[in-house]
Amino acid sequence: MTDPTVELLNSEPNGVEHKKIDKSVTLTWKNLNVRSNNKLNISILDKFKRNNNQHMNEKNKVIINNVSGIAKSNEILAIMGASGAGKTSLLNAINFRNNESLKISGEIKVNGHLIESQDEIASISGYVQQDDLFIGALSVKENLIFQAMLRMDKQCSTVERLKRVEEVMKDLNLKKCENIPVSIQDKKGISGGEKRRLAFACEVLTDPLILFCDEPTSGLDSFIALSVVECMKSLAMQGRTIICTIHQPSSEIFELFDKLCLLTEGRLAFIGSLNQSFQFFEKQGYRVPVNYNPADYFIKTLAHIPSDKENSLNRINKICQGFDDSDLKKNLVKDIDEISNEYKGKESIHFNMKFEYKANFLTQMYWLLWREIIVNIRSPVALRVQLIQSIFIALLFGIIYFQLKINQKGIQNITSLLFLCESNNSFGSIFAVLNTFPAEIPIFIREHQNRMYRVVSYFLSKVFIDLPMFILIPTIFVTIIYWMSDLNKEGNRFLICIGLIILVAQCSVSFGTFLSTVAPNTSTALSITGPILAPFMIFSGILLNSEDVPTYFLMLRYLSWFSYATENLLVNQFEGIESISCDHPDDPNCLRRFEKGDEVLEFYKLDPKNFNINIICMCILIVGWRLMAFMVLLIKSRRK
Repeated sequence: MTDPTVELLNSEPNGVEHKKIDKSVTLTWKNLNVRSNNKLNISILDKFKRNNNQHMNEKNKVIINNVSGIAKSNEILAIMGASGAGKTSLLNAINFRNNESLKISGEIKVNGHLIESQDEIASISGYVQQDDLFIGALSVKENLIFQAMLRMDKQCSTVERLKRVEEVMKDLNLKKCENIPVSIQDKKGISGGEKRRLAFACEVLTDPLILFCDEPTSGLDSFIALSVVECMKSLAMQGRTIICTIHQPSSEIFELFDKLCLLTEGRLAFIGSLNQSFQFFEKQGYRVPVNYNPADYFIKTLAHIPSDKENSLNRINKICQGFDDSDLKKNLVKDIDEISNEYKGKESIHFNMKFEYKANFLTQMYWLLWREIIVNIRSPVALRVQLIQSIFIALLFGIIYFQLKINQKGIQNITSLLFLCESNNSFGSIFAVLNTFPAEIPIFIREHQNRMYRVVSYFLSKVFIDLPMFILIPTIFVTIIYWMSDLNKEGNRFLICIGLIILVAQCSVSFGTFLSTVAPNTSTALSITGPILAPFMIFSGILLNSEDVPTYFLMLRYLSWFSYATENLLVNQFEGIESISCDHPDDPNCLRRFEKGDEVLEFYKLDPKNFNINIICMCILIVGWRLMAFMVLLIKSRRK
């Protein structure tokens, strides 16, 4: 049975042949060694249990031990081995990824050119990682358009980019699902195989000469895994050099590989063609049984079995030593040297020493906002819930505090209502953005490290997309409450109140954004929000008199937007009120605690002269919390 993917790839739509890679690439690595270089965090108990030599052994653990290899154009090189053999470590070492905690030595060359940085190898290669990370609300085509607009060369026109997207979708059999969202709530998204092919499509868009793939069949059933590897085979036939790690492939998948690299305990056990692997293992006394999956047999033979430690180690040493002494190893070293000499002094490929962004700042902003708008349109539930919740609470507060009177009891009610307006908009705004970054950080880091966009472009797109919503919701909320509760209608006090609550919402969004970037996940962000907001609310001036704030808590008061907003809201409400009536005006014994609005402000130790200063302080908090969030995001973006 022929897979439909292969049929499409082998066909020639519209009579046009598939695009071929112009330049052949040979990637070699010689005497590659990888050691861990972590500063281990060892507990006090561990220090008593272990000696310093053991600590040093763990710190300098050998992950890859003197491994050499070669990968050529039009071929798939599969790196195989049991768990812990060093497959992913070798793949990451030769493409300079995830190596910040490793010490690497050896030579890595492309067509004889010594590669010394990730930027060089990244400029001619693509990396399909094990996890398929996409913005689920976008369709397959929209994801590819976003990638094409930010990753393809600056010289390419929009028409050429869109044409390339169509070509790639045809090549990888994605046309039938081009308008289906990757994954969206309550709707069926694309399948696992289609998602994996989409990951290949994103990398193939830029016509990389080398394609690295980390466990491309992980999590897929046998049929879909076969179709994915057949796609890889077709991509290799276009002239690419493909290197992949793979764990226990089926016999059908195994036969699609051109070259095989077997690792065990970080050592090279074999590298060569499939036929050579059978011959080599047979010479070592390990012939592949009839009707037995060769991949399973090789992995089992090279596995370190704890229950049979001595025999398995002897077997591993025998095979590795056998390869070191074989003609295969001698020919491998000879081929690597010949390739270096062949290209010596020639500039066969242009390497970018600095892997630069393909799009300018404005283009990055445009397409990031384009993506955010689509996501919000496709996921309107969150906005609807916030609007409905805001309107419902506003109506509830309006009914409870309906037609308030400016009398002795009304002062308490009005003060409480204004504080509740602050609190509701603060909590609502914070909770609305807490999930923003924890959910997208992995996607952001991957796209940023692929030089699709700058951190500032991504961050500003989030700020701009949230801005209208957190102006609209506070405006609707205050409008409903203000007229139902009959607050001060003089002059522009209504508009000032709306402006102050909008500032409260913006302060809260900024603070929530900071928590969102700091917290590793949404649950952690939610758990720390309450304890942090509690002191901010206490220092608002309503729950604790401003003059009674302990000096060692003054910093928290200065960081609390509640204190600035409360002072301005009460000044806006009570300043200029010349008469505050009794609760029972007909009672001659009625006590008037407050005669004027200024007395209310004096009671709470609030000063109208601070009005403009408070607005400035709230603006500083808005900018300050967001700057801190940006710095955290910048630090996270540099993680390899």
